[in-house]
Amino acid sequence: MTDPGSAIFSGVGFWATDTPSGGAPPPGGQGFAMSSSEMQALLKKAETQRQTIGEQRDSARILSQAHPPAEEPASIQAVNGPNGVNETGRYYQGHLDYQFNYLTELIRRLRQALGMNEEADQQAADTTKKRGTLE
Repeated sequence: MTDPGSAIFSGVGFWATDTPSGGAPPPGGQGFAMSSSEMQALLKKAETQRQTIGEQRDSARILSQAHPPAEEPASIQAVNGPNGVNETGRYYQGHLDYQFNYLTELIRRLRQALGMNEEADQQAADTTKKRGTLE
């Protein structure tokens, strides 16, 4: 299955106007162009928002796991039925998942336009871990 976040930006380019590694604008000019300082500010905001939504998403898991307060039809329907508590909780979780995936793809594309490479970030993190264990 394709990540829903990647479909949102399908055919849309991102490039930093003052960063050589950001690449050339896509054919037809479809996309976002801004200075690297503006893009870095947007990246920071997107990362902060994704962290907040990730925390909300983790907390929201319990919203779809309610149990009826009594074993009688009205309580069971209110919790497990259509538009019940659990269905509403699952809908909310899906909404948060969509936002999280959107921001994940936005962050990936902003980093790519800025010439930041996730592999380089991972390599730096691994190097830091190795150095920490050697000392």
